[in-house]
Amino acid sequence: SSDLPPTRCLALPKMASDLETVIAPCLTISGLGAFVARPKLWCHLITPIITTLISTVVSLSVLLGAALHPQATALIGAGWPGWIAWISAVLMVLAEVALVNLIIMLVLFGCVQSKISRSILEEKGILQQLRVEYAERGMGELPEANCCRDLGHNILFLLARLPLLIVTLPLHSIPILGQVAWVLVNGWLYTWELEAEFMVMAREQHRCHEQLSFVRKRCGAFAGFGAAAMGWELIPFVGPWVFFASNACGAALLAERFFKETHSKTASGWIPKPSAPPAGEVLGSSSSSDESSANNAC
Repeated sequence: SSDLPPTRCLALPKMASDLETVIAPCLTISGLGAFVARPKLWCHLITPIITTLISTVVSLSVLLGAALHPQATALIGAGWPGWIAWISAVLMVLAEVALVNLIIMLVLFGCVQSKISRSILEEKGILQQLRVEYAERGMGELPEANCCRDLGHNILFLLARLPLLIVTLPLHSIPILGQVAWVLVNGWLYTWELEAEFMVMAREQHRCHEQLSFVRKRCGAFAGFGAAAMGWELIPFVGPWVFFASNACGAALLAERFFKETHSKTASGWIPKPSAPPAGEVLGSSSSSDESSANNAC
């Protein structure tokens, strides 16, 4: 692109990043459509639905009796008008119930999300391409789904996410704006959790700092998708039942967009792009950017 001015060349990556920020939240809706269109995935919801139905009824009953009045009283004591304080207290109780369900779903059924995401990636031929690349690099077979590994992964991310979830919980006392702020602050970590396995398989990024670099380069997409996904899951009953699963489909669609950064889709399948960085190197990092600049100087 030698005919483009330097400022135009610098603007192209930013434009692409801004576009991904807009597209990423919409993938939660695409994920819902993908989940609804695949009845074979519905069976994964039977046990989570029964479990969250019980946990929702129990936690809602306990929190309405034990936390609603003290929270409303505390807000009134802080100078809030009574009617706003009671509405905010109810919203906080609903958020606390959602948090309880979130913990239960992540610990007990995080492997369900992994299986659903893998099913979509398999259908799109991405896992098959990764198996070929693993074999070419002499790395053996692509790791298959493993409940024990997924449980360890989910607990690790829960320990990382839980402090932020709890610290920002008072945001729910502010109607509407508080809920929006809460999912925006916490959403990027949720996306990271959903995409961590893909980063290991596709980019060989096993360490936290390697994955964090990947996330930072795409912070808009991670924050946008995660905020939308968490927002849908806050809806009582339907959230932890349907959107918990459909967001896994959406995460697979987001992973496909990341995969297209280094691969092209042809009639016969996926092929690596000539300009793609080696596995383990973050696209957009300083080393790959320098190499790209040398090869495609404006």
